[in-house]
Amino acid sequence: MPTFIAPERLYTLRGFYEASGISQTRVREARFRGTELPMLCVGRRKFVRGYDAIAYIERLAAESQQPELD
Repeated sequence: MPTFIAPERLYTLRGFYEASGISQTRVREARFRGTELPMLCVGRRKFVRGYDAIAYIERLAAESQQPELD
């Protein structure tokens, strides 16, 4: 399995986790903060477009650079 995200590929959700190195927990935490991972649902299967995955990773990176307000 590649360890990079190709924009022209379609990844299963598991393939996205493996290729990106982002955990399910991190995706869940981001969703609770309002950052959704765009997915295509076909029956019970979920897929992520490569270019959506890259944009999502870039959003997570930008969020992690912002100081948290408590």
